[in-house]
Amino acid sequence: MKNAINIERPVISKKPHRKLHIKEPGSAITHFIGMVMAVFASVPLLIRAAAQPQKIYIVAMSIYAASLILLYAASTTYHTFDISEKTNTILKKIDHMMISVLIAGSYTPVCLLALKGRIGIILLSIVWAIAIAGILIKAFWVYCPKWVSSVLYIGMGWTCVLAFTQLLDNLSPAAFGWLLAGGIIYTVGGVIYALKLPLFNSRHKNFGSHEIFHLFVMGGSACHFIVMYAYLLP
Repeated sequence: MKNAINIERPVISKKPHRKLHIKEPGSAITHFIGMVMAVFASVPLLIRAAAQPQKIYIVAMSIYAASLILLYAASTTYHTFDISEKTNTILKKIDHMMISVLIAGSYTPVCLLALKGRIGIILLSIVWAIAIAGILIKAFWVYCPKWVSSVLYIGMGWTCVLAFTQLLDNLSPAAFGWLLAGGIIYTVGGVIYALKLPLFNSRHKNFGSHEIFHLFVMGGSACHFIVMYAYLLP
């Protein structure tokens, strides 16, 4: 009689498929749209800048375009992916750092192409110095109170008052109006970010104060892009 040999087959456990999960859909979608718009808008901007005989145009506009795209790309990435606590913190730091970069990047064409000369260089140096300070603050204190961040960004954004008279002299009324409108829109967004609006957020789970802040950022970006494209380029 032959002995029956039972061969047990190894049980292969299948890992459950992870469903696509966007960490903060409203924030991710708004700034993804902003990122796409920034990329497409930068193409004609840089083409026109490159066509100018002076290299300063393409240099200034390249810095501006890069800062605009990086801001929206960093924000989209941070609000989309939920990988681990450590990774999320790194992405949050980059997201917040890029705000300082965008503010300084937006100043760059204004200082180099509109103000020019000594006052333009001085203002640009001040703004980029504050931007570097802001980057370092976020590198080591990313979870600071929101009002601290808002004061930093709003203060940096309105550093232009140091050259208020020169801006009036060197920008057309329309260009100055768009520049001012962008600053005001950014500021309102920063105030909303600082206040957090807990009552509003409790009633609007999927589109709260942070998403509204994102819309104000997009509005401010649009106003300043008009200045760059329509008024600072010949």
